[in-house]
Amino acid sequence: MSEPDYKVFAATVQKEGSFIFIAIPFSPREVWGARPRYPVSGTINDFAVQGTLGALGKDYFLRLAAAWLRDSGIKPGAEVDVKLSLAEQRLSSSKKDQSKQ
Repeated sequence: MSEPDYKVFAATVQKEGSFIFIAIPFSPREVWGARPRYPVSGTINDFAVQGTLGALGKDYFLRLAAAWLRDSGIKPGAEVDVKLSLAEQRLSSSKKDQSKQ
């Protein structure tokens, strides 16, 4: 089984209204290929995170849930280290493993 294609980058946690997110500094289409959605998983400052990238024009972002922010202690304005991979790579492997049982 191959290792997921992680993207590692630094980001600032941003807030617009009640919407808290990190901007994705690369094109998911160029990294993971064209698809309708980009479900991702990984870490932000070593706290596990998962979600689906949102898009605004050609810009992508990962919205951070209030519960995740509370549990991680990370606040808007914080500089964070992010490591993300396309979650479907892991899901498809899990489904193959389950079908063998």
